[in-house]
Amino acid sequence: MSIVTYIGLNFEVKISDEMTDEPIEICYGFSEEENRLSIKESHFTTPFVYEICECGEPIWNMNEYNQQYSPHNFEKAKKTFVQLCEFLNELIPEGDYCEIFICWLDDENEPMEHEVSIDLKNPVIEPLKHYEKCYIQLYK
Repeated sequence: MSIVTYIGLNFEVKISDEMTDEPIEICYGFSEEENRLSIKESHFTTPFVYEICECGEPIWNMNEYNQQYSPHNFEKAKKTFVQLCEFLNELIPEGDYCEIFICWLDDENEPMEHEVSIDLKNPVIEPLKHYEKCYIQLYK
């Protein structure tokens, strides 16, 4: 099984078809259309659902457990999360938002275990209490 980082947007974006050196890509890595529809029905208010692929340490490794027991991986994941916030700050228009949901593939209908809201203009980066079934809203 794989952990998937879904992103919901209020507008369509071009899918990254080829491997690039970009730190953040919007793509379809692990999920099928059925998985993305489940996320949309269960958790998202946005109409377009994709996956986030990170070149660095996955953002779900920015959790309390890693902060204590694997600080090196925590810091790498935190760096990836900062890159994600920078990417989204350029992508998302003023007054808009996006949604992220992190879960194991096929757990898209499971209830949220952790919810966070982050202002992209002034992001406060804190460890995730739970990385599984974690919902993050990033707004501008």
